[in-house]
Amino acid sequence: MNTPPPEGKCDRCRQTRPLFVRKPDHDCIDVLGRVDLIEAARLIAEIDDQGDIWCTRRIEGLPPRQLCVRCFGVDAADEAAHIEVHQL
Repeated sequence: MNTPPPEGKCDRCRQTRPLFVRKPDHDCIDVLGRVDLIEAARLIAEIDDQGDIWCTRRIEGLPPRQLCVRCFGVDAADEAAHIEVHQL
């Protein structure tokens, strides 16, 4: 039996709706692998400068976003556009 998703405030639109966990489609941190401290600082600054909110959340230790259906699709499209522009 399928249970309905929990309701709460969407992390994007702040509306109270059924929420779904959205994990990013890309992961700059795993792609980069192990690096020394100076290189890590440079890469973290680059991720921040590019506006990569998905990997920035992971760097900051935040959980994946909980989004309503509408925002889930918008966030996925925004991430795809970001990946295309920055060729991650």
